[in-house]
Amino acid sequence: MLQILSLKKTVIVLISLVISCLFVFSKLLAFNPTPVPITQSCTFFKWFDPNTNDEEGRTFLKNCSSCHMTYYKEWINDKHSMSQNNPFFLSVYSGTTTENLKSNVYPGFRLDHPEQNGNCALCHNPEAALLDTSKDVDIRTVKNTNGISCDFCHKIESIDQNPLKKGISGINIVRAIKGKRFISNIQDLELADPTNWKGFKDIRFGPIKDPLEIKEISDVEELRYNSLYKTSLICAKCHDGLNGNVPIYSTFTEWANSPAARRGVQCQHCHMPPRNNANSIVDNPDIKSKLRPYHQIHSHSFLTEDPHELRKKYVDLKIETKKQNGILTVKIVVENNNFGHSFPTGSPMRNAILLLEVKNKDGKELSLIKGPKLPNYAGNLRQKPGKLFAKILEETSSEYAVLSGKSKEGIEFRKIAKDLGIPAQDWWNVFIASDRRIKPNSSDVSIYQFTVGASRDLPLQPVTITAKLFWRNTWPALAKIKHVELKEDLLIERHLTL
Repeated sequence: MLQILSLKKTVIVLISLVISCLFVFSKLLAFNPTPVPITQSCTFFKWFDPNTNDEEGRTFLKNCSSCHMTYYKEWINDKHSMSQNNPFFLSVYSGTTTENLKSNVYPGFRLDHPEQNGNCALCHNPEAALLDTSKDVDIRTVKNTNGISCDFCHKIESIDQNPLKKGISGINIVRAIKGKRFISNIQDLELADPTNWKGFKDIRFGPIKDPLEIKEISDVEELRYNSLYKTSLICAKCHDGLNGNVPIYSTFTEWANSPAARRGVQCQHCHMPPRNNANSIVDNPDIKSKLRPYHQIHSHSFLTEDPHELRKKYVDLKIETKKQNGILTVKIVVENNNFGHSFPTGSPMRNAILLLEVKNKDGKELSLIKGPKLPNYAGNLRQKPGKLFAKILEETSSEYAVLSGKSKEGIEFRKIAKDLGIPAQDWWNVFIASDRRIKPNSSDVSIYQFTVGASRDLPLQPVTITAKLFWRNTWPALAKIKHVELKEDLLIERHLTL
């Protein structure tokens, strides 16, 4: 009797296993890689959310985070993942405050150009721009996109080196592949005839020559080596930007003319360094992986996990003093030891400030009798001894705004912006009024003089010199208007007592 019961249990278990296998097999058979029109639920060639957790994503490993957990965590905390929904960026684009509590808050691109979408989406929301053949996208209304996503970056096949083509207009994206045939846009295929899709595979490129093939999805996906991913050129189209012939964003050009470029050192060397403690690009233990040398496994925290340490690493500050005839002369040297681009770099609103304080033994600040002072753009630090390192844009003429039909409020804002401490905006008719950023592998020297004694015969009164160098994400006045946090990163603080 016991043997019969045992046999029955064995049969039941076997039947259950067979049913489970048939269920999984039916799911695999049910997956049809033939896409449907873009207006419907596109499955095979849609842009995948790196954090997709739907059944198809898990089954066919389309959710990046299911295999590359560390990469995903690095990316989701990096600015690339926020390019399309950064509240500060959207407030400047839309002409609102960051909480959208107030509208018609200048500056705002859409306030100046209510009938135009602009070209911001070419870099800030490439997934949306690529779905629109005109690439004319109102980024305020786009939903369910992922910024500069894993899928987007790893579909870059080549770069058009025409400097006038910016963002995705100068990036050759491949969405599908069949042998040597590349398909850049799903509109390129006749969607009405599904037979056109036969044999095509989803494609991703990368810097690894021997990508691991996953058997379960190898018939619908191909991973391919591309040397482009080892070069700075892959960064070029969104880290250089012109307004007419004025270089607004110039990080790639700075690199191209830098000592780093002459030595063959690419952007990835600093911004995607090897992860010394890793041995696989796949860190989910349930997924098949391949052991690799550490130099093939790169960080995807482009400012590193600690942006403060990355900025601090490449700058230095030195103080030299001299006392003569009752005058204290202070010489400050700020060094940019980053040999790849200027300090600071990127958006013109990024700026750095050198602040100098000289106090007597009672803590009273000594008066500056000669030397540079901080301008209005320094906010509450204006007119203090120091120096602003920034690219300052100015409008060629306020008449341009009048002639181009801008609103009365917009014209008035342009007239007072400089006095408020806000330079001209990127999209205005501008020129570079000054660029006092420190070039790669270069230094800035500034000299200040203070009265500390009546003559050379009097002893030098005790003084304390404090020099600070800090980085700011934007202009204090703009941060106040837009209700955004002014981020100040103190990089160096030096003290000297005489």
